Amino acid sequence: MSSVISDPFGGVVVSVFLSILLLGAMFVQLYIYFDRYPKDNIWLKVFVIVLFALDVLNSVFVVMWVYKLLIDNFGNLVAFTKADWTATTDPLLAGIMAGMVQGFFAWKIWVLTKNYYYVGVIVICALTSSAGGIATSIIGFLVNNSVDWNGLRNKLDAPSLVWLIPAALGDLIIAVVITMCLQRAKGSIRRTNRILNRIIRLTMQNGLLTATVAIIDLGLILGVKRQPYYLCVAFILPKLYTNSALSSLNARRPHTQDIGDEAAAPTVPWNSTEGHAPPRSQGVFISVEYESHEMRDARNQKNVSMVLSDDSDTPEDKTCRSV
Repeated sequence: MSSVISDPFGGVVVSVFLSILLLGAMFVQLYIYFDRYPKDNIWLKVFVIVLFALDVLNSVFVVMWVYKLLIDNFGNLVAFTKADWTATTDPLLAGIMAGMVQGFFAWKIWVLTKNYYYVGVIVICALTSSAGGIATSIIGFLVNNSVDWNGLRNKLDAPSLVWLIPAALGDLIIAVVITMCLQRAKGSIRRTNRILNRIIRLTMQNGLLTATVAIIDLGLILGVKRQPYYLCVAFILPKLYTNSALSSLNARRPHTQDIGDEAAAPTVPWNSTEGHAPPRSQGVFISVEYESHEMRDARNQKNVSMVLSDDSDTPEDKTCRSV
């Protein structure tokens, strides 16, 4: 009977700890966002707040489940063989959060490319993943008191496919498309290329990480019987989505600067629809300025700014360059 607890639930407890640590990282990301970008559009602020609220709600349900398991049912080994409704809320919230984040990146890709096909496929993946996550939670909630973990897993096979495969596919498409756009924007300026390479690495890491975790989660649901090993990664997945969205937003050049800092040249953030450079016939405009760069679709004067700090900047680097 001891193996009932030790086999999967040791990893589950570690997963819960990691999810709480990632929630702490989300708190830091949220503070940085509102401190640096007070001039962002209201819809973007609402997006961040809703995403953060869902992240906190997910952690609340996870902690409630652990409390029931370890405190309310202390010494009751039967409790470890049964699912609980608090645990079945994870696919619901993870699916909604994944859909929101993928929709956010779909908007960024639209600003960059104006390509209906890329955006359409990503939006379909986002909506399908959200629907699959909601269906997974509903089915789990309806049967959780009548079956053990293996019975629950058998019920969740089909909806898990609808939930996790589109999520992983959407993440990969986002990473590949943004990487392609940035690769095409490269030119002969080494500093610009260096910044673009760093953004490409960040994009690929975020996209590949969430896609990999989603695939591992699906593999554990489909391949491991009798024990809920899939919970070892399920609680981490929604945290990765929220942190990837906030890290992308916080990568821009801040709207505000500390008192005494040198006044920076004006820059238009990528969430703005106003431009300050003359339109060009086609292509992507790259502006490297202080510690920022912009990617601008000049045909529609819509801008995207992603910022990475570079302590090696010199006064000569603080210029605008176009590619």
